[in-house]
Amino acid sequence: MLATVITSQEVKEWCRIDDDADDATIDLLILAAQDAASSFTGLLLDPLTCPAAIKQAIAVFVADLYANREGQTVGEKTFMRLLSPYRVTFL
Repeated sequence: MLATVITSQEVKEWCRIDDDADDATIDLLILAAQDAASSFTGLLLDPLTCPAAIKQAIAVFVADLYANREGQTVGEKTFMRLLSPYRVTFL
């Protein structure tokens, strides 16, 4: 399994989720958000060296996807704003 830069427990704390009923969903959303963050920045994200802002962006995106399962997300701007300083651009 792919190592994630943020744990499901950290995400659950951010989302204020107290039970384990949606753990599988949260794990899947973490992987999707991490993949999106990696794609947006162009970085291979390492759990040991990942900046806090990228972890926070992933938590925000997971919370948004979790709360808005119909696909009408609102956290995308915050996600991109947190990730933009880490975006690798190629000339």
